Amino acid sequence: MVPHARVVEDIQRLHDMLESGMCSLEDSIMELPSALYLDANYWKREVDTLFYKRPILLGLSCEIPKPNSYSALEGVPGFRILLTRDGDGKAHAFFNSCRHRGAPVASGRGSAARVSCPYHAWTYSTDGSLVGVPQDKLFGRCDKASHGLAEIRVEERHGLIFGVLDPEAPFDLDEALGEFEPELASLDLEDTHLLWVETYQGPNWKFCRDGYIESYHFQTVHSESLPNLIGSINVTDHFGDHSLILLPNNEIRSEVSLPENDWTGPRALSDVYVMFPNTQLSTARSDFPLIVRVFPGPTPETSTGVQMLLSRKTPDDAIRAEGEAQLEMYRQVTQREDYVLDYAIQDAAENNNGRPFLLGRNEAAVQHFHKTIARYVDQPVDEEVG
Repeated sequence: MVPHARVVEDIQRLHDMLESGMCSLEDSIMELPSALYLDANYWKREVDTLFYKRPILLGLSCEIPKPNSYSALEGVPGFRILLTRDGDGKAHAFFNSCRHRGAPVASGRGSAARVSCPYHAWTYSTDGSLVGVPQDKLFGRCDKASHGLAEIRVEERHGLIFGVLDPEAPFDLDEALGEFEPELASLDLEDTHLLWVETYQGPNWKFCRDGYIESYHFQTVHSESLPNLIGSINVTDHFGDHSLILLPNNEIRSEVSLPENDWTGPRALSDVYVMFPNTQLSTARSDFPLIVRVFPGPTPETSTGVQMLLSRKTPDDAIRAEGEAQLEMYRQVTQREDYVLDYAIQDAAENNNGRPFLLGRNEAAVQHFHKTIARYVDQPVDEEVG
């Protein structure tokens, strides 16, 4: 877990910000061309560069907790991926498409040494090998060894499973995570349990992503749904492509009145680990980490969000009940509040006539996110506004 000395340092930094009425600030306001959200050519380049040629988070170790288990990412157009753990305990990822006629070979999550396509019952082992073709004499000669599931290269670290979808692209996870990796390692996500998965549709993935990684709007939009957060105050640190946002909870002042040995992070602060390009880990230091991924949809105007709530304790009835309560809360915050505005922003942007958006100095993680996109997708961004 996060060392106690680091917890104390984070609480003290946040408390100092709260007492001064300040937050982390970028050097200047940033001007962002609004066309970068919905321009079809830019969007195609963005999706190919960020989601197919670079490592992204494909899933979690706790989705496939035991040998011969599987988990299908469903309802995400363009990213229909099957995670498996073979009989030796090694994690794999495949495109969830039968090599016969393309039907998905598995759905949901479960335990099985083999998965079978529901269309014609072609059967695959959890290492992806094709092991069964019904009526093979009638079907014709088929080289099973060369018709296993299409595999995606993966690496499993710190309870997270990363992969690169383009088989020709380099896969350097050390470079992709960089100095953010120790932050992820400290979360001990390999010792968690999956409570639920929620999938929902949204507008352009960056409109959604922007709202997830700034708290400037909390007092206006989430004052009732997130009453425990002091949204205007934050500490934001950047780690290469990634960021960490710390937000003070209402209890932070009472927390700092205690001896430092008694300070605990979840009582005093909320954390948002912003992993480029599309993932965030919220309340990741608490007993109930939330993993959120936003995937681009089949057009620039669409996206799919995937939320996953974890538990650090073995689920029992009380923990499952708490998980259901949090599911309703996250539905309110995301789908009934944030996404209503995100759709409205997209509708307005379609008639924006090229006028730029402004990202404030206090929207540090959003600025960093868009600067990082520009660096990879080769689009200049003007950081200065007159």
